[in-house]
Amino acid sequence: MAEVEVVAEEEADVEREQQDKRALPGPGPMTPESALEELRAVQPELEPVNARARRAFSQQTEKLERRRKPHVDRRGAIIRGIPGFWANAIANHPKMSALITDQDEDMLSYMINLEVKETKHPIHVCKIVLFFRSNPYFRNKVVTKEYLMNLTEYRPSHSTPIQCYQRYEREAYRHRHHNCSPNFFN
Repeated sequence: MAEVEVVAEEEADVEREQQDKRALPGPGPMTPESALEELRAVQPELEPVNARARRAFSQQTEKLERRRKPHVDRRGAIIRGIPGFWANAIANHPKMSALITDQDEDMLSYMINLEVKETKHPIHVCKIVLFFRSNPYFRNKVVTKEYLMNLTEYRPSHSTPIQCYQRYEREAYRHRHHNCSPNFFN
């Protein structure tokens, strides 16, 4: 039923667009003032079209996500059964491999899942959520890293503080201060 409504709305939109094309001004010269008036007249007509497009896009996205979910869940279950999958995937990624130390790789071997979520409103944020099983390094079961995104870069904006076990914390402190190069967890 919803698809019929979307098709009917699209047909109505096509008809409106054809009417709008017939109502366009001729190719005569325009003054800056008349051009500004034309823009002011067109903008309110454009807003409902944009609103319908946003609704249709949102509905289509939700529909596709519902279709994808069982497959993504099944894939996730298979991946959880492969020991060290995420450590290998991250360590073999062309850009991430330079940041992975042997110790990071060992920590990542306890990772059981990874999720990436993006939000675009009010700002574009990419959230990477790492899920861990019990490990000798830290207490966290979930570590989240958020990045603010724009056209040219990703900027870290928030990260879950790592709750190291006391016996590991001294070793981690020494490691961080003797090795100033960036690694996966910093």
